[in-house]
Amino acid sequence: MKILVCGFSSFPGALRNPTEAMVRTLESDPRHGEAFHAAVLPVEWETSWPRLRTLIETLAPTSVVLFGLHKRAERLRIERVARNRRKLGQADATGAFPAGPAVLDGPEALACRMPWEAVTSALRGADVSFEWSSDAGGYLCNDTLYRLAFNADALGVRDFGFFHVPLSDEAAAQADEIEGMPEIFCSMPAARIAAAALALVDELGSGTAAV
Repeated sequence: MKILVCGFSSFPGALRNPTEAMVRTLESDPRHGEAFHAAVLPVEWETSWPRLRTLIETLAPTSVVLFGLHKRAERLRIERVARNRRKLGQADATGAFPAGPAVLDGPEALACRMPWEAVTSALRGADVSFEWSSDAGGYLCNDTLYRLAFNADALGVRDFGFFHVPLSDEAAAQADEIEGMPEIFCSMPAARIAAAALALVDELGSGTAAV
């Protein structure tokens, strides 16, 4: 069973994306490259999905798990639904804007597909606090998630999901480097974000989880 875990790079208003640091931590795990593969996706309207699709076609993962930053999240946020919408006027890391209000010519919403009871059990076992969400927003993370959900069956992906994380403690400490942050926001240790990802890798790779 192959598992692909992806974070995202920095973007306007978030010079330090904790999910990029999470990927670097996962890359140092001795199981990386065998039990799972980790990668960083660019926060770019035109290249994020093509990059993810290429990874899926190359690695043929059974499960794909995406992590992204939500600056107003108070804890790990489990996103249950991908929405067919784009927030117009929202620039990506290159300064480019979305071409239109919809991601694709498809349904208004597509549900994520994961063994949720096993996922929540694994997160609790790793002492990771979480909450549920049915709104992944209208930025690049939702855009990429919707395209993944739309194409999952054709690409042979059985399980897929998306998790928003708050800013890491380490990034929050660099207050002079933070732009566009809310007046009040939460953070969590970078090690706890990586622990959440590894807990999901262990559970999805156990072969016992079923949707």
